[in-house]
Amino acid sequence: MDAQEFASRYDDIIRHPMMRTLYGTTGYFNVGYWVGGIDELGAACDRLVDEVAAAIPADARVIFDIGCGLGAGSRRLAQLFPAARVVACNISAWQLTEAKRRGLEVVELDATDMPFEDGSADAVTAMESAQHFDTRADFLREAWRVLRPGGVISLADMLFADRQPIGSWMLPRGNATADPAAYADLLREAGFTDVVVRDSTDLTWRPHCDAMRASAPDQAGNIDGFERSLAYYVFASAGRCSTPFATSPAKRFARSPGRGFARASSGRWTISPSNSAPERRSAFSAATARARARCSRCSTAS
Repeated sequence: MDAQEFASRYDDIIRHPMMRTLYGTTGYFNVGYWVGGIDELGAACDRLVDEVAAAIPADARVIFDIGCGLGAGSRRLAQLFPAARVVACNISAWQLTEAKRRGLEVVELDATDMPFEDGSADAVTAMESAQHFDTRADFLREAWRVLRPGGVISLADMLFADRQPIGSWMLPRGNATADPAAYADLLREAGFTDVVVRDSTDLTWRPHCDAMRASAPDQAGNIDGFERSLAYYVFASAGRCSTPFATSPAKRFARSPGRGFARASSGRWTISPSNSAPERRSAFSAATARARARCSRCSTAS
């Protein structure tokens, strides 16, 4: 399935009457974080963003929100970090149009091949979107590349045991991840340090499924299947090592001058010709391994 077909099918899910009844005009399409007595989906989604934002340094000046949906989460990030440039990123032009209506700067992109310069962000977030990226591991490598040394990645992500109930088309087979420990390994393999991954399934997915059943009781059987299909819902955060050499791996295979990204007349950023993604991923993997081996902190990180 190509990117545009994926985006179109996903857009249709967001626009489905059942989803519109569930989310109303909140601008969210998230599970939410149901803590502190929260009993309403919009408030739970706000709290989810707050939890992801908690890992971001208070002085962050550039934040890329990857897989931004309709933009409500990116907008809350902008409210939490008023001095930062928050960029809402997505593969769907329609979703970005909705995000732009919420006053956001938007970029249309593939999360595994971002049109940003090396070391250009203080933080990268992905809230319930990385499970869709083909693949999650490629996205994590790209996130490492675009982060400055000392930058952070903060994620809310879902690990499915069964792809069928949700739709196997939206969950690449290569994203199968057994548990939080395996997820932490993915982050370390991408070059990250200070990795923290925790299971929050009972405070996210379970109450969300309850909210869906309350909103659409005639779909309770299907929702039960959805609930069983998820193994873990995780919050994860990690950092890019701040040692001086940490800028070197990406630089060795960075896009040459004139490549990268440029602002189109529409106000979106567009990708101009670059090295092929497989070539850059291969070079990145080799260079990162060499760099980590030279850093005592990275080579001993667990």
